[in-house]
Amino acid sequence: MIIQFRLPHILPFLIVLASILSAPFVIAPSYAQDEERFPEGDFSALRNYGLTRVVEVVTPQTIKLSNGEIVNLVGVRLPDYTVERAGPFAQTTFKILKDMLEGKEVNLYRTKNKDVGRTNRLGHTLAHLERQSDKTWVQGTLVRLGLVQARPMQENPEMADQLYALEQAAREDKLGIWAEGGAVITPAEAENLMNSFQIVEGRVRSAAIKQNRIYLNFGKNWRTDFTVSIAPENRRHFSKARLNPLEWNGRVVRVRGWVESYNGALIEINHPSAIEILPLEQPAENPDEN
Repeated sequence: MIIQFRLPHILPFLIVLASILSAPFVIAPSYAQDEERFPEGDFSALRNYGLTRVVEVVTPQTIKLSNGEIVNLVGVRLPDYTVERAGPFAQTTFKILKDMLEGKEVNLYRTKNKDVGRTNRLGHTLAHLERQSDKTWVQGTLVRLGLVQARPMQENPEMADQLYALEQAAREDKLGIWAEGGAVITPAEAENLMNSFQIVEGRVRSAAIKQNRIYLNFGKNWRTDFTVSIAPENRRHFSKARLNPLEWNGRVVRVRGWVESYNGALIEINHPSAIEILPLEQPAENPDEN
């Protein structure tokens, strides 16, 4: 899949933002010199709900449309944003969205599944946005600038591969949240980060099934080392995607989710897009010595 990039006039804007905010916002030289880097998305897996106008950016992740509808930007996560506090990257995201979208027409793309994934529990619309004037993909732009993490969900997995490709590019360019290189952790580091969302990369040491639940173990001792779990009711999503996690012994993977304490650190995933199977020849970015 080819993702096109178009980033006209973004560098001066980001420099102004960097001077206003205290955010450790980093622009890699190769990225800053390229004026063709705003991502365009391939939305063929989604349904186009038509053209509408943005009247207000309410938060770094919610947009108000001219018909009063509130849209939540699906597929991304702001690592330094909560209801109580907006960190420097969330503040930068908010300012960029206001400049990019307020008063502009956008195309609204939502899942084709009519049963789930179109609204959240607050009744907000879940959608990907495309600025009509230049076909800029909003979520893709935020990911490529290193301001947010890709976080496809079980109900909205359609754009996962494109988001991950953009996130990898931002990580390689050390942009934004990736500037310090610490946003992807090792399986061993997960033990000290319980009850938090993390992206963990490492090599699967063994895969097993117990009571119809799949376990991917990343250390020598499954009772204490990092584990990824797939519940029985979610195995069908992997089968539908023609994936067999029991075949992932020795593979380097990158998994994202909530770290819990259960025989060591554990992340439970409920859909294939929560885990990236990295190329066979690729070593782990953060090799685990367990």
